[in-house]
Amino acid sequence: MDRRTFLVSSVGVLATSSSATADQLSLRSRLVGIWSLTEAVTVKGDETVPWFGRHPPITGILIYGENGWMSVQIAGAPAGTISRADFYKLSAADRAVWFDEYYAYYGTFEVDEVAHVITHHIVSSLLPYETATILKRTVSIDGDMVSLLTAARDDGGKTSFNRLVWKKAT
Repeated sequence: MDRRTFLVSSVGVLATSSSATADQLSLRSRLVGIWSLTEAVTVKGDETVPWFGRHPPITGILIYGENGWMSVQIAGAPAGTISRADFYKLSAADRAVWFDEYYAYYGTFEVDEVAHVITHHIVSSLLPYETATILKRTVSIDGDMVSLLTAARDDGGKTSFNRLVWKKAT
């Protein structure tokens, strides 16, 4: 085998082993990083609607740290723009309309590699009743996209669940 053939063969072997290594990474390792929201919907029977009635486009960021901490922030489209001074002149009810489009929590996470389930242990949430609770999500990863599904629930006689799809930002 001449040197050129050996070099081309070696590069092919290295490229193959690099992609094989990426496929063999743990689910947890593949989740660590920053993710940008691409889809947030609630599936009710055969109908798909915006997640919790938020106004599209729905944007967000999800961060999973190597240290086991996580944070999520999701925002529906605002009703427009408003200055700080004008915002604080609004009644509490009118301010609540703006806040209703926003959702956030942080805490720690753990991954069940076999069941493909991620568990969020919420330390604090914008929704006070979520603080100190546990949320479980079924996880699937396809390339640089991750889908998180809530458990199915009965919603007025229809089976419903939430699906949030994120694209890897880092």
